[in-house]
Amino acid sequence: MEGRVVNLNVAFDWQKAPDAQPAGMTVLFYRQDDSSAEPIRYDLSGMLGGTVQLAPGLYQAIAYNYDTETILYRGSSIETLEAYTRISSLEEGTQLSPTRAQMPRAVSTEHEPIILEPDMLWGAVSEPLALTGYEEEQSLVLQPVLRVREITITIHNVPNLQYTGQFGGALSGLASSVWMSTGQVGGDCATQAFPVYVLDETTLQMHFRIFGHCPHRDNGVINTHLLTIYAILADNSKWYYTQDITDQMHDINQNPDDTHIYIELDELPLPKPIVNGSGFQPTLDNWQSVDINVGM
Repeated sequence: MEGRVVNLNVAFDWQKAPDAQPAGMTVLFYRQDDSSAEPIRYDLSGMLGGTVQLAPGLYQAIAYNYDTETILYRGSSIETLEAYTRISSLEEGTQLSPTRAQMPRAVSTEHEPIILEPDMLWGAVSEPLALTGYEEEQSLVLQPVLRVREITITIHNVPNLQYTGQFGGALSGLASSVWMSTGQVGGDCATQAFPVYVLDETTLQMHFRIFGHCPHRDNGVINTHLLTIYAILADNSKWYYTQDITDQMHDINQNPDDTHIYIELDELPLPKPIVNGSGFQPTLDNWQSVDINVGM
């Protein structure tokens, strides 16, 4: 059967990700009977799939959406294929205008790298597939699932929002990668930075994606998650607020959906800037630190 090829009809079943709308999917075929062979790649536009041609052999396939900008990959096999993002910075993630004073980190998180937010990412892996060559056509159905999680954090009853100019945020204790074949998070702990938006005159909200959190949970390591909010007021004074939201991140009853974490917080003691000579006297060149007790 040398020289023969098999037409393999690849279909995607989106039952486990009904809201997905990727522009297209990459499928990598790994030869299970030749570990030294490079994977064979096909890029299939749309969500439905398509037909690929492969030589007879034993394969295993892994698929992911290719319409991403921040996702990078490493690994030489299905088991080691890992999605990650590059190193970033507080300034890039928060999108705050550059300041002369370096943006500070929450205490005890300085060792964590700051990584770029991942794009929406779906992945699927097949069982081993034998293409015998005796049939001209065979079929493969792949069922993608979400490989990132979303977080929405809302802070209610925030005073003095009418005096603020810019906000940003950062969260520690997050995973720096995800294994594409299993969905298990990998790497060491990382921090992500993100914009913070004013919803109304008393409400702040942030929405961003993560690979997951507590990458060493299987070893019994539960990480602390520190939320830092950065605020630049109208008088150019700079404040940052840190709160431990570990309990909220880990509360299964509060977050039964394993794809989306919702956190509701109350109050952020923003000072009133100097207006007509009244208000707090700021130190314009430095960031002023405020620790928030649990129960914020």
